[in-house]
Amino acid sequence: CVHGALQQLASAPGLFSAAQIFHHPGLRLRPRFLNESWHFYGARPRPLSGNESLDLDRINEWVREASRGLLPSLLPALPPQPHLLLLSAVHLQAAWRTPLEAKRTVLLPFLRPGRAPRLVPTMTSKKYPVGRLELSGGLSLVVLVPRGPPGALGTLERALDPPTFLGLLRRAA
Repeated sequence: CVHGALQQLASAPGLFSAAQIFHHPGLRLRPRFLNESWHFYGARPRPLSGNESLDLDRINEWVREASRGLLPSLLPALPPQPHLLLLSAVHLQAAWRTPLEAKRTVLLPFLRPGRAPRLVPTMTSKKYPVGRLELSGGLSLVVLVPRGPPGALGTLERALDPPTFLGLLRRAA
């Protein structure tokens, strides 16, 4: 199952991941969901208090701790009447197998939902919508680049069933 595969991946050197569930206290969570959340992700659901300020502080505190301070906060505000919040923090520290050359990058906008784009050094290629970057320790970073407007990311995510994803990985190899 995908959860088991992610659990194996989480033990890779230099990779840290954490997950947490926050929920409305009236939401009945099924025992199977609770067991699998604990088994695969080490996450025990935490009920929301109903105090938006307190809940926001608790969530952002978890984000700060889970990301080891790399993300000081995640949410500026809670969604209206939250029932279930699933949070994940992932951090990968690995050296490039072949260092990237800064002179081969161009400044392009990095799109951030709800925020202004930010110019960042970017590697580009019209030839490769999928790329694999070799890292140290036998790891690699696979990059899937959707083409089109910002909504194209959602289309790409919905299309990534296991056979399609494996096919893309083979193309990137």
